[in-house]
Formats: sequence, C-alpha cells, structure tokens
Amino acid sequence: MIKNILVLLVLAVGLSNGIERAISMTQIRGLKKLLKGLGDGIFATCNIVLFSEMVNYDEADNRCKNFDIGSGVGEEGNLVTINDEEKNQDLGILLELAYPEKQQPASKWTNTKWVWAGLRKVKNNGYSKKPPPYNGADWNWADKSNPNDFKKWMKNQPDQNALKQGKKGCDEPQCLQNQMRINHHGQWDDTYKFKLHPYACDYKGKYILSGEPKTWESAKAACSAAGLNLAKVRSVGEVEEMKNAMDYFLGAVDPAWKTWNNNNWIWLGGSDSNEEGIWKWLDGEVVEDWNVPWRTKAGKDNAEYLSDSNGQHALAISRWGEFDDSFHDSTQRKRPFACQCPGS
Repeated sequence: MIKNILVLLVLAVGLSNGIERAISMTQIRGLKKLLKGLGDGIFATCNIVLFSEMVNYDEADNRCKNFDIGSGVGEEGNLVTINDEEKNQDLGILLELAYPEKQQPASKWTNTKWVWAGLRKVKNNGYSKKPPPYNGADWNWADKSNPNDFKKWMKNQPDQNALKQGKKGCDEPQCLQNQMRINHHGQWDDTYKFKLHPYACDYKGKYILSGEPKTWESAKAACSAAGLNLAKVRSVGEVEEMKNAMDYFLGAVDPAWKTWNNNNWIWLGGSDSNEEGIWKWLDGEVVEDWNVPWRTKAGKDNAEYLSDSNGQHALAISRWGEFDDSFHDSTQRKRPFACQCPGS
C-alpha cells in the first residue's frame, strides 16, 4: 500500500522539450496550478502512473505487479506498455513533470532523465561479446506483443552491450542490456537492470485523486482547468472502486479522525445548486438513478449553516462509501477531490 502520497492528474498533452502536441494556454495554466507545491510522489494520466522514486528494474517490475491498476477485476499490474505515439509522449511528459530536464545534470545518461518501461529482451540472450543483430521479435511487452509496429529507439540503439562482473556496477557473472528505458523526448534505450530510475505502470481506473485540500468550487475549477470534470460515482461497483482509490492514493484512515474530519471525505461532481434536492452531475446526468448510499436524507440542508457558506449543495463521498451533501463554498470544507478519466 502506498501511503500519504499526492496524485495529480496530468492530461495527455505536451509541455515542451521537443514533445509536440496541441494544448491551449488555459490548460497549461491549469496543469501548473495542479502541480503547485508538488513534492516527490506520483504523476498520472488516465492510463499511466509514474512513480518518482528511483529503483532498479527488478524492483520496479515487482512494484508494478503489485500495483492496483484500477480495472476492478483483480488483474496483476505491469510496467507500462508503450505501443503507440500518444502513450510514448505521455510518459515523456510525466518524466518532465517529475524531473524537469533543465534541472538535471548535463549528461544525457543521468538517471533522472530516464524512466523504466515494460519492454524486455526475452530471446537470443546467450552471447558473451558481440550481440546478435536487433530483432523486434526478441523483445516483449507484458502482453507478449513485440515492438515491431511501433518503436522509438535512439540512434544506434539498442546496442546490447555486455558487462563482466565488477564492471560499472555489474554484480552478476554477466550483465546484459535486456531492459528498456525512455527519456524526456520519448526516445528508447536498452540498459542494465541495476540502473536506478523512476518507473511507470499501466493504469486502467476511472479516477485520479488529488490530496490537496480544496473547497468544492476550487476542486471543480482545478479539474476543469485541466480539461476534466469532478468525478461521478454511479453504481455500487464504482463506490467500491472509489473507496479503493482513496485507500491506495491517499493512504489509510487515521483512527484519530472523527467522522466529519475533512480527510475522511472526497469531493465528487454532484450538486443540487440549481434545484434543491435534485442532484445532478456536472454534465447534467441525474445522480439519483440508483440506490445511492446517502448518510442522511438526500437533498436536505441537514446541518447548521456556516457563516461563510450559501448552503449544502456539493456532493462528497466518505472513506467508507457514503454520500453526503456539504457546503460547496465554505473555506472550512477543504477536502481532497477526484477527477474523472475521459470516457469512463
């Protein structure tokens, strides 16, 4: 379980450093606001999660296998599969956000200029000096596919150099460049598994959570500025997925927190501000089209008004899966929040 870490949503859009993709200045400003105050932790799109901690390949592979990919069917996770240009660019963008290239040492081989991906060489590894010619069929992603239709190797890579024990950090009888890493510009390189880099896992969930406390209005604006909406939870299954996401991304509940501690509640995108008691998501879809587990009777401002609030018109979900109406504009109600992945 990853605890006490901040997850920020980053759209699949380029920022700079040779990665070209159309993006509005409004979205750029939105992304910068989401990143304000970020420390080491996790960076994510809706299909990739990058962990900024530096680890060797085997450790990265093991951690991704144990990562909750959010599919809801208990699948084993894996190091990220980069099989198209969009995901390749996304990973370079996330690396730039975690370790801005201009802040790294000049050498292109600096550890923080690369991130582990899931491509590995699984065939023709029995050489000692001169490696065999490159063959994409020798390399596999987690799903056993090969990098034949899509590949982004640097010039003269992969070179498949071998190291003897005791050379450049090799602590095995022989070290081969059977693992793949990707740099800020989306270029691939083969390298040794003892190298230390951040790593990225595939992600299939509906939600990306931010642990930065905000009012409901501010949380809505933060998602919107990045081109998204606050999240929707529309079924018992999605309640369970959100509960799991809260536990994983925000850490375990502190037993000292009382019921209404803001850390126990996450902002969702539901509101009855237009018509009291008629709850709708931000896209206009009605909330009450299934057995919503309200903590108290829905649609009633059932708590005392706060001096700085206009009423309880915002939807929140608890760490234990109950919904509650809350104060959408009160500075006393700053909570973590969830944005919705497109198409989910």
